[in-house]
Amino acid sequence: MLYLCSIMKQDTKGRELLRQIVDETPQGLKTQLRYSDTIAVKLDGMLKKRGMSQRDLARSTKKTEAEVSRWLGGTHNFTLRTLAKISIVLGEDLIQI
Repeated sequence: MLYLCSIMKQDTKGRELLRQIVDETPQGLKTQLRYSDTIAVKLDGMLKKRGMSQRDLARSTKKTEAEVSRWLGGTHNFTLRTLAKISIVLGEDLIQI
């Protein structure tokens, strides 16, 4: 999503279209996407800090590499079970409440 935003900001028509899409997006969805993106960024940083690959995380969580890729894409709708499993595998809370 961030990639799309950066591309569309490069031209006037793209900016107008992006602004219209953002304006028409329900607040609940905007918040959900912001949360998902924030989790993805934190997860990516945690993996880099540990020198782990997506494949390593997939094996450790018993998930597919494709699913881990979706997690890191910034739009995945995480379950609490998945967040807990990731936190346990990485030895650090992914989110704090």
